[in-house]
Amino acid sequence: MRPDILKEYSIYPIKIPTPFAVGDVFSYLIKDEKNVLVDTGQYTDDAFDCVRYYLGEQGLTIRDIDEIWLTHGHPDHYGQAARLADRAGATVFGHPLERSNFGGNDDADLFEAFFQKHSIPKGDIQNMIDQLDWLQQFQLAIEPEWIQEGVVLNSGDLSFKVVHTPGHAPGHVSYKSENGVIFGGDLLLAHISTNALINFDTETDQRNKSLLQYRKSLKWIRNQGGLVLPGHGEIIEDAASVADHHLNEHKKRYQKIKKLLGKESMSLLELSHRIFADAIKKGALFLVLSEVLGYLDWGIDEGSIEVDESKMEYRATN
Repeated sequence: MRPDILKEYSIYPIKIPTPFAVGDVFSYLIKDEKNVLVDTGQYTDDAFDCVRYYLGEQGLTIRDIDEIWLTHGHPDHYGQAARLADRAGATVFGHPLERSNFGGNDDADLFEAFFQKHSIPKGDIQNMIDQLDWLQQFQLAIEPEWIQEGVVLNSGDLSFKVVHTPGHAPGHVSYKSENGVIFGGDLLLAHISTNALINFDTETDQRNKSLLQYRKSLKWIRNQGGLVLPGHGEIIEDAASVADHHLNEHKKRYQKIKKLLGKESMSLLELSHRIFADAIKKGALFLVLSEVLGYLDWGIDEGSIEVDESKMEYRATN
């Protein structure tokens, strides 16, 4: 981390252990005329105690929190926002396309219908639905004050523009300050590639083309200067190199999938097993399906892949 630079901006990272495979998550305290938390960690007593401890290090208590700015509605980022806001009387902000996530709705019916359409075995579908159910214990539903692209939030001396950066989640936002500091949530991580997860539009229930959205968001942040303060891992001082790495890895996998589909038609599940068999064996079927589907969306969007809707099989067109 770069505590010297963060201290200059009165920003203090709060490292919160999680029960998830991704590991620790970061919340950030802006200590200014207002005391602002950017993301909160999941709903557990340990996470609550962790935030309380770090606030205490700055001479603050939970009740001193004035505002909470949420990047997106996944449990490790927003799960205890309602608990903290209730104790503090704080105002919470988030993007309306996260309405379903913030509401604690796991969209189980939409996922089940989608998986059935793609002939995913019933046992696998149930396992994925069970994983969604398991996550519910780590989040309390909340309805924030809704913010849109271009809105400016301020903590006092610091102002941050809301930038809609979907892909990982439909209403994922980043907060960019005038001095170049960006609270990036899960948009850009240095040590791992963020998953462009299967998700659905809150207003239409239509599936988003998550990878295409995510790549557009990555291209935005690669052109930003300053520091990216991520939800996980180390602060990023060179967004371009990290974003380019992820974009290039996407392209390599996409080319591999087109090559496979040039030889034979395959379903989403068959292709997923061909590319990521080991990950599926380790229980990561949902993540694998999300990633492979993203490349199929990419191919269909540019006309290099087509789908036989009657069989839900994909093949390369050239």
